[in-house]
Amino acid sequence: MATTRRCLLLAAGWVACADASNTACPTPIPTLGPGCEPVVSACVPPEEAREAASYRGTFGSRAPEGTCQSDWPEPWLANCTEPLAPGVPDLRGLWADEGHVERVEQCGDLVILVGDNYTHGGFATGRVEDGVDDFRADGTCSVPIQVALSYEGQSLQFRTGGVVVVTRTLETSNDGADELVWVFAGSERARMRRVCTLEDVPATAVSGLPVE
Repeated sequence: MATTRRCLLLAAGWVACADASNTACPTPIPTLGPGCEPVVSACVPPEEAREAASYRGTFGSRAPEGTCQSDWPEPWLANCTEPLAPGVPDLRGLWADEGHVERVEQCGDLVILVGDNYTHGGFATGRVEDGVDDFRADGTCSVPIQVALSYEGQSLQFRTGGVVVVTRTLETSNDGADELVWVFAGSERARMRRVCTLEDVPATAVSGLPVE
């Protein structure tokens, strides 16, 4: 049977396609269209598709040559087509408010948070060994961190020593827009909304993820 295939040419020259009959294609986010930061997983031909598990050990703030990330990297999950699990909040996008900006990528149970000096990623299984194994987001890659990831309702939770230290929660504002609310050590640090590109981010916004 013939299928309907809709494609969008996005930034960085890659194409995201939505195959109407392909239930494995990640759900598109209407607010992210042509010209927006390519943060939504592409729907690619089967021979190029990757499952979330294939990315294990391929991301992090420190490059193989030992240098620490110092700029925004290209999307890590552009070729990952594994759908999110039922009930998992769709946090994908470039998020910003007046003080903070970060990018969230998701595929399967893998979630990656990106800033200009960090890439914190892991599998949201609740196990430390599957979670973030990286360095504090201070631009030095000198202080290691290990954090378990899990979803609870509309929240992505970060746990160290069994204690929730950070949450990212998808909420709806009074005007109906999605908001990503960042809470660290019990205090709200940012209430971000999806933006299209880094050029749309307020000049006062800075990145950083102070997970102890």
